Amino acid sequence: MKIVVDFKKILSELEAKQIKICFLRKNSLYIEDRYNNLYEMELYRQGSYLDDLIKKGILVEFSQVESNISKKLPEAAKEIWDIKRVQKFIKNQSL
Repeated sequence: MKIVVDFKKILSELEAKQIKICFLRKNSLYIEDRYNNLYEMELYRQGSYLDDLIKKGILVEFSQVESNISKKLPEAAKEIWDIKRVQKFIKNQSL
């Protein structure tokens, strides 16, 4: 399964698709859905900064990580950003 996120309208995307931004391993950017499934950013965009994705309004495709891998990750390894946290980030970064 894949999820395409338009970072130009990231807040409405998070709400409509019921997803959250998830940071793992040295700030790698992932998406987590409402069922706690993880989605990995397309290879070409890996290493991109969130503020840059938002500023440029980039469309990014995320592919679902195998559940046997994602379910083994401890919650402490994840930094989850919901809509409120992303709003705060956008405000603090003046995006």
